Amino acid sequence: MNDTKNSIARVEEIFSIPYDTSRWDYSQFTNPYEFQWKVGITPFSNWQFVVGVWATYFVTIVSLKYIMSFRAPFSMRYITAIHNLFLCIVSAVMCGYAIIDVIRRYQEHGIGECFCTSDSSLAKGRISYVTYIYYLSKFDELFDTVILVLKKKSIIFLHWYHHAIVILMVWSWLEDSIMYASIGMIANTLVHVFMYYYYFSASLGRSVWFKKYITTGQIVQFTISFILAIPYLYFHFTNNCQLGFVSFVFSMVCNGSFLILFIRFYKKAYKSGAGTKRKEM
Repeated sequence: MNDTKNSIARVEEIFSIPYDTSRWDYSQFTNPYEFQWKVGITPFSNWQFVVGVWATYFVTIVSLKYIMSFRAPFSMRYITAIHNLFLCIVSAVMCGYAIIDVIRRYQEHGIGECFCTSDSSLAKGRISYVTYIYYLSKFDELFDTVILVLKKKSIIFLHWYHHAIVILMVWSWLEDSIMYASIGMIANTLVHVFMYYYYFSASLGRSVWFKKYITTGQIVQFTISFILAIPYLYFHFTNNCQLGFVSFVFSMVCNGSFLILFIRFYKKAYKSGAGTKRKEM
């Protein structure tokens, strides 16, 4: 009996991903002007937490899909509406503050510091705080998938892949102190304002004229990220920026994969003349 317990404990030890939450400073939520990302101190910043969320996400989706195979779909009308309206409003707020803070950073430090920096002391305050809130919003977006499963809607590879990997991408922005992230966040949150408004309206049975342009906006967004990579690389090498390059490379790889997948989705969904109601992001 003891041998069995010891074996179980050993298996749990091998597959567990322990991390210390006792040092999390929850006051960072209420002090945006003094905010500075610190792994292990900033709540939910531990890389182990991200891995744990991934594991929970995939296990939950697989389990729910199995359970739902034996029952009728849930309506989820008002829950879906509230979820999408919340993300629409949060995206609008993040977009607005990010624009204000990027303009302020340009006025105080110049255009180069809007792309990259060598001074980690400048990678703090509200501009980093908004990126942190953006990071947290990516966990909330995982409920997109849960809602789809409970409604017995199909989930394409693009959907769950994008939702999962973007968490790590934004984590790398904060960890690597890349200022270029704020510009990318502006583009993404702007698209999300329209995207989540569309899903809010659709959940209530309303039609929105710009539905097909949402995917176009996503494709444009990722294309712009490669165009803006040119000034980033210029300032990185001419200003000898010491921070952000690793996360920049990782983001470009992710954006490249997103761009390919979104173009394929667009061709399949619209060029073939077949409409879709699936949620892409």
